[in-house]
Amino acid sequence: PTVEEGPGSLTFNLVQSKLRRLIERTSFAMAQQDVRYYLNGMLLEVQSGLLRAVATDGHRLAMCSMEAVIQQEGKHQVIVPRKGILELARLLTEQDAEVAIVLGQHHIRANTGEFTFTSKLVDGKFPDYERVLPRGGDKLVLADRQGLREAFSRTAILSNEKYRGIRLTLASGLLKIQANNPEQEEAEEEIVVDYSGSGLEIGFNVSYLLDVLGVMGTEQVRLILSDSNSSALLQEADNDDSAYVVMPMRL
Repeated sequence: PTVEEGPGSLTFNLVQSKLRRLIERTSFAMAQQDVRYYLNGMLLEVQSGLLRAVATDGHRLAMCSMEAVIQQEGKHQVIVPRKGILELARLLTEQDAEVAIVLGQHHIRANTGEFTFTSKLVDGKFPDYERVLPRGGDKLVLADRQGLREAFSRTAILSNEKYRGIRLTLASGLLKIQANNPEQEEAEEEIVVDYSGSGLEIGFNVSYLLDVLGVMGTEQVRLILSDSNSSALLQEADNDDSAYVVMPMRL
């Protein structure tokens, strides 16, 4: 299909490895076969100097931004289908080479000289992700990412296979992680964290937490919570370009 280079289309160049990182950090949160078809893909939002990728399946949300040389008044949003995004990430193999992106009315095109990739866009309205981002969480936890990941992985083994629920109990300097399953088996882990606020008990789908920790790169992770009914915000401790939201679970 031809991508209209006409009015309303937008062209910009990105370093391949940076675009690939943007996709890899967010694509896991895309829905797979949701009736809300616009969730089965990734939102790419461009504004002057910035490209942002957002994906959500209604239970969790992933967002990552990168600086880019883009001339654009206001914000322009497109939704790229799931299959297209995964294929594009697979094609971006050159570390430092650039890829030229053209956003048309109904298509996206990526061109590197080695390949030209074209995908239809999803015709739909993506949810307002700004409203999903939790604001005003007063419980800030700093933890070792790898230690947390290993503790979650061990606890997950005894969580309910269908619902994957784990219970987090937060106290000063300590995070307790518990899981049980219909066979009455129980797992409990304790991990030392940097936290000095009041206590909190909250449930999560452990798979969603592991997905987030798996794409992060820093040693320390920042977890911001408010109460047991509010979503958690996860970020790398020293890096603000990505944000992850995970909804709580009733246990």
